[in-house]
Amino acid sequence: MKVAGLILVALLGTGTLFGIDLFKGLPSVEELEHPKPELASLVYSEDGKLLHKFFLKNRTFVPLRSISRWAPAALIATEDVTFYQHWGVDLRRLAIAFGENIIKGRTRWQGASTITQQLAKNLFLTQERTLSRKAKELVTAVQLERTYTKDEILALYLNTVYFGSGAYGIESAAQTYFGKPASQLTIPESATLIATLKNPTAYDPSKYPSASLSRRNLIIGLMEKEGFITHAQTVKAKATPLLLHYTPVNHQGLAPYFTEYLRQTIKTASMLEGINVYSDGLTIQTTLDSRMQQYAQQAIAAQAAFLQGQFDRSWRCPESLKTQFIKESDRFKEMVGEEGIPENVALARLRADATWVKNLLYNKTRVQMALVALDPSNGHVKAWVGGTNFGPDDYRYQFDHVWQAKRQPGSAFKPFVYAAAIDKGIPANYRILDQPLALKSGNGGMWVARNAEGGSGGMTTLRDALAYSLNQVTVRLAYEFLSPSEIISYARRMGISSPMQPNLSIALGTSEVSPLELARAYTTFANNGTWCDVLPVTKVLDKHGRVIAEHQPSSHLGLDPATNYIMVTMLKDVIDRGTGIAARARYGLDMEVAGKTGTTQSHRDAWFAGFTPKLVAVVWAGFDDERVHFTSMEYGQGARAALPAWANFMKSCYADPALKLEKTYFPMPDNVIAVPTAGSSSEPSDVLNRNVSVEYYTPKGYSRYHAGDFNSNSTPVNSGAIELQDSTGTQNMPAPAPAPPQQF
Repeated sequence: MKVAGLILVALLGTGTLFGIDLFKGLPSVEELEHPKPELASLVYSEDGKLLHKFFLKNRTFVPLRSISRWAPAALIATEDVTFYQHWGVDLRRLAIAFGENIIKGRTRWQGASTITQQLAKNLFLTQERTLSRKAKELVTAVQLERTYTKDEILALYLNTVYFGSGAYGIESAAQTYFGKPASQLTIPESATLIATLKNPTAYDPSKYPSASLSRRNLIIGLMEKEGFITHAQTVKAKATPLLLHYTPVNHQGLAPYFTEYLRQTIKTASMLEGINVYSDGLTIQTTLDSRMQQYAQQAIAAQAAFLQGQFDRSWRCPESLKTQFIKESDRFKEMVGEEGIPENVALARLRADATWVKNLLYNKTRVQMALVALDPSNGHVKAWVGGTNFGPDDYRYQFDHVWQAKRQPGSAFKPFVYAAAIDKGIPANYRILDQPLALKSGNGGMWVARNAEGGSGGMTTLRDALAYSLNQVTVRLAYEFLSPSEIISYARRMGISSPMQPNLSIALGTSEVSPLELARAYTTFANNGTWCDVLPVTKVLDKHGRVIAEHQPSSHLGLDPATNYIMVTMLKDVIDRGTGIAARARYGLDMEVAGKTGTTQSHRDAWFAGFTPKLVAVVWAGFDDERVHFTSMEYGQGARAALPAWANFMKSCYADPALKLEKTYFPMPDNVIAVPTAGSSSEPSDVLNRNVSVEYYTPKGYSRYHAGDFNSNSTPVNSGAIELQDSTGTQNMPAPAPAPPQQF
């Protein structure tokens, strides 16, 4: 005890050693006795619906007498067996932990925390593991012991801690996992809840019953060891099966991925310095529309279920991939790294656990989708679905595919290539040979750009090539008239900010982007060549209703309006007669609409980016692990995996009269030149011709085309940069690495 006392004195004396401000920020006695009430911040949709509450302690407090006596017994037996003997600090445990930390040279100090110290840390301090924080913890713990009785400390602790599945406090946890008040918890139920405190995710009984049961029984044994229960009670409790009545606390709100995006980004806003979003009672006014959000979630949920069914019926995991999954799992690493089990033995044991392997493969093969919708006129976020998990899990730990996932966009990127060409004065009816193109790569191999379904054709207009998503024409266009740097420059001008690789394969969408980024860029097309920064929040008010932050739209010119209109007409053709024709033929969209499909190699990513003059929406579908992918074009390409969700969302929005989405037309700039064209030719036609269509030109494009600047003998601008060969005999040539994806 003398040694322990000296150690405590040394710790408390570190204020002089590390500086006089070491203990700044500690709670005062008044704060300990009269804590200020914490007010939840409220997040509202644009149409006035409460979307979410940000809080730390949205719980029901219950006194110790309203908690089953087995819960504090399990807690004390597990965390602090001398709880009723010490005055906030267990000097013997402190001395042992202090010595171990010094001997092992730890920079993050561990161990020896009593229940009171843990309460001090949870209520008033940070989670960092440093000597200075440990010293603050000790001082605060002593102050808590002077302020509250032991029973009051137990009650505070049990009402404060997080038990997983959104349950804060033991009353909420008892209702969440067992559907009963905390006062009715049995011995095994109490031990189950206390087991989650070590790791609320790993020991969540609703997700990992085996791990939960194992730790529960360990705690029951500790309860017997400390004399809280008899041996007979121990035997009976351990033999009791894990029976849950799982009714999780549902507090994620209507748009959980969107509000989690706000939580992660609002803290960095310069106008909110010093504001605590969890306790300062803010009112956050967003641009999201609750009705559109519901339509988006319905569309994603239905399409994800369809895709999952198609995938599950056709996918079989290769044994080699299954082995990789097992070796990458936390359980395998734990067995090898912490338990010292040889790799081959660990692998064999886990392979033999059929239930565990089934769960592992299940988690790896869940279809994921994302949908984000923007108002092109101001960048307002109208709907945001970041994944297919709509359950009651804590969304702080969910991966949001709208803004955090970066995937190859495939042919959904092609409009930026064609926009660059149109802006250079190449008309939409200019013809390029639709044949495979063999290009020599930097590593000496050959890359053969081919159409998705392997077909080829003759001279094809740019308009048709984009409508039917022809890779061969797109690559030839980029090769003959553009450079990778020009394509990147146009994509940047239109709002793409992710890194892009300056090689020719970028024309087929090989550089990764997020759905949010792609949606922002597509607002350029919908908004007459001008795009806006994404604007999720318009105002933030304090608890007194005073505005403390306000945000206005910020616009940027991405394309010349005439060029942009030509692109809109080409993207309308995608819907009217091209790869996106199902939007009208199958889903009955009858408004002015344009868009582009996208699918990457081996059906890893499926996209649809589409827009009207009033609304832009992008949908992505795929898997988190790119080694898992859709098994067939029959359901895995952009037109069949992503377009249905997009079309159903759009149809629902336009069918809702309350949203007031008028079926307007894209405005044509005055300087766009419209010329009647005969049939499928590029020649002008008499307007009385029965088989007539209209081709649109920018002034530059019309001038150059009218002057005959473009013909089949044009010299490629890149002719000296890359060797161009006839496609004959190139099918078996090795492709460069990384190989560009096939696009649809």
